Amino acid sequence: MSSDDVEVRRLAELKTFLEERLADLDREMESLKALLELVDRELAARSFKKAPPPEAAEKEEAAALRMIRSRSGTLLATMSLKEKEAKIVFNPEIRVTQDMRPFSSFLLRKVLDSMREADLKRVEEGKLSPADVFTYEVVYDGDVARELVVKNYREEGRLREIVNSVKWTLDTISSSYR
Repeated sequence: MSSDDVEVRRLAELKTFLEERLADLDREMESLKALLELVDRELAARSFKKAPPPEAAEKEEAAALRMIRSRSGTLLATMSLKEKEAKIVFNPEIRVTQDMRPFSSFLLRKVLDSMREADLKRVEEGKLSPADVFTYEVVYDGDVARELVVKNYREEGRLREIVNSVKWTLDTISSSYR
């Protein structure tokens, strides 16, 4: 056998080894993702306050619980929906304070305050009832924001903008201390 034949055979063996190793790593990665999802679900179940058991009229509301995740799959918050209200509870592992720029300048001022101002303008124009004006409240535990309650979001598009803004804000904050 020539040295070229030996080298070709060795390269073929290396290729086979690499392909098998990649397949093993793919299987391991899928298992790790499944475990991470399980841990996220358990963490969410144990970390966030549980609502009292829903009665018959509240069952639809209980079904309206959504997980808000980062692009990498990390749990950022959970959101529960009522008729005119969305309650977004931040993952307690993500420390959000009022003075953090993406939270105060982007989420609160640029997104939420702008929605409120637009509604107040519509009230002045007679196009919206004062009772239907968009409002929000941030619930703090000391200086740490724990949840955001938005009322009168009225439109699915608006709610989607709020969720996307919360997602970007929390993802940006959490990635700054990873």
